[in-house]
Amino acid sequence: MIMKTRQSKCLVGKLKVLTLLMMGSAALMTANLAAAQEGKKIRFALDWAMQGPQAPFLIPHADGCYAKAGLDVTTDRGFGSGDTVTKVASGGYDVGFADINVMIEYNAKHPDSRLIAFFMIYDGNALSIATLKNKGITKPTDLVGKTLAAPAGDASRRLFSVLAKANNFPADSVKWVNVSPELRESMLVRGSVDAISGAAFPVYMGVKAGGVKEENIVMLRYPEYGVSLYGTALIAKPAYAAANAKAMTSMIECVAQGMAKSMKNPDAAIDALLKREPLTDKKTELERMKLSFDWSIATPWVKKNGMSFIDPARLNKSLTEVSAALDIPRPDAKDVYTDAYLPPRSSLMITAK
Repeated sequence: MIMKTRQSKCLVGKLKVLTLLMMGSAALMTANLAAAQEGKKIRFALDWAMQGPQAPFLIPHADGCYAKAGLDVTTDRGFGSGDTVTKVASGGYDVGFADINVMIEYNAKHPDSRLIAFFMIYDGNALSIATLKNKGITKPTDLVGKTLAAPAGDASRRLFSVLAKANNFPADSVKWVNVSPELRESMLVRGSVDAISGAAFPVYMGVKAGGVKEENIVMLRYPEYGVSLYGTALIAKPAYAAANAKAMTSMIECVAQGMAKSMKNPDAAIDALLKREPLTDKKTELERMKLSFDWSIATPWVKKNGMSFIDPARLNKSLTEVSAALDIPRPDAKDVYTDAYLPPRSSLMITAK
């Protein structure tokens, strides 16, 4: 009788253990299923505030591309490429949209936390000089002896020597005045300086908002005057990208699709922006977004070859130029950009037709 009782207790104990194991297994399966349904989480930081040029990045959320690809992407505004680069390097964000030249400088100064670009979006860099028609400046060499204003850290100012070299005049032949970003355009409008430097589309829109008519604004965009530097791209830690290769490819495909859809239906892109930022001025941001396509994204090269089709000779030339301008060691191209995560080229073609 005592033996039967012990056997019964032993059987009950085994049943309890088996039940617990089954419950644990079921819970694990449920957790895995939930994780799969939620999708791969990606924290994505843009380069600037939610404006027209950032609107295409909202399309993959609006049309469900991310969800269909198994991605759970959180897209946040940025505070400048320098800030975005730092946040991705520190792990605050997984992926960033930032100026590749800013990333190159960061890598040179922080070799132990380097980042890599894996999808080039601004084939044409947005570096520019803006001036007014009455200043008589129509080409870069006309800047000699003139006074320019820009924040000390402005990329167009810091890389001005590349423009000067490409056009055969001394970089130190102009006078620079330091100014806060919010006062830059007003200094030009008031006539306090001869020209200003900055990212082309926001500077152009800022001068226009100051009351200057379009026909009186003169834009000297670096790509039009011999500067081959690449622009803004998707960046990440090399280890993160390698560990999430499939997700990176899917993200690229969705972003490229968002760009293509925004070109074909600009109003839809701005409508997506309005849902995120209800106080958006639709007309202003529509124009700002179109400028980003016309000047930086849908270049003749991209229209022919598709997005992120990097020309090795151009990339190597740009690395030499940016390194000299910023006084940093020249990096190897393989440490700056990788095409390892690109989807088929057919999904990267972009056209307004």
